[in-house]
Amino acid sequence: MSDTDDNPCLQIQVDLSAMLDGELDAASIRRVLVHSDICLHCSSFLGGIRQQARLHQAVHEVGASSPTSRLRRQLSENRKQLSRILYELGRGFVLMGLSSDFYKEVGKEPVPVPDMALRGRNFIAEITRWAHGNGQNVTEWVVAQELFDHGMRSATENLAKGQRLLAECLALDEANHEARIYLGLVHHVRGQRSLARQQFTAVIASTNDQVMRGFALLNLGNVHLDEGDCEGAIQLLLQLVQSGVVAQQPRFGMAYFNLALAFGLLGQFDDSHLWFGRLHDELPHKRSIVARELTRRRQFVHVLRNHPEIEGRFAVSFPVWFPLTAKEAG
Repeated sequence: MSDTDDNPCLQIQVDLSAMLDGELDAASIRRVLVHSDICLHCSSFLGGIRQQARLHQAVHEVGASSPTSRLRRQLSENRKQLSRILYELGRGFVLMGLSSDFYKEVGKEPVPVPDMALRGRNFIAEITRWAHGNGQNVTEWVVAQELFDHGMRSATENLAKGQRLLAECLALDEANHEARIYLGLVHHVRGQRSLARQQFTAVIASTNDQVMRGFALLNLGNVHLDEGDCEGAIQLLLQLVQSGVVAQQPRFGMAYFNLALAFGLLGQFDDSHLWFGRLHDELPHKRSIVARELTRRRQFVHVLRNHPEIEGRFAVSFPVWFPLTAKEAG
């Protein structure tokens, strides 16, 4: 039996070292995420890393005028490595806040600490039921149960923690465009559209990477759509399509969907039909997702109900998606 079997915290330190060296994989990230969120010792250890990151930033700023350029380069590299940890953890919490499926995937990671926490909660639940049945005081057990429940957050709390981690990441490395996109997504989900626009706009203005720009344009277009600015959304989404990134990354194909919606909401049904057609023909693997998503777009459903002849035309061309009213009734 290895030392890490006796003390799972040692494995977390190994994973953190690998993360610092840039040797990241999904299992290691999930293991650190789950363990550090439940284990108070490792949570404190991670807090120390974050404090170290802040100190490195302060020393770097003080040493900017120093002739020791080698030290400055090393500090700069350390900041980037430390910011990577904050990004990966922040992204993990954001995904847990956005998707229950991701939370379940994280929860099933074979880490000893979460398993022991689950056993501890179940054990205390049994003790509490027995104590209540026998008129015993269970105050101290309630406190213990709260300790075992540490880290089992709601979606809202996960988003808030992810937001804090990503903000700290960007304080160390402003050029981490992925962290900025995830932070903008959190702002958007939490209804902070102005802050979301700032993050997505910053990415567009600061990088020529077509994938990063694609994510920023797609998300910024979604913000405009939610605000009812269909013209603004169309301008951004057309810029995304014209960049050619959809052909490279089919996941950006939902830009076609949003263009079809935006034109439809403006009553420009020929253009809406055009983009539904591209979505249907070029990205057949997204047809089931589109079918589900369409019924959630109440404004678009309302528009089609007021133009039954248009919905009939769409139903002829795209029977897998229309008519929406019939699918909703089903």
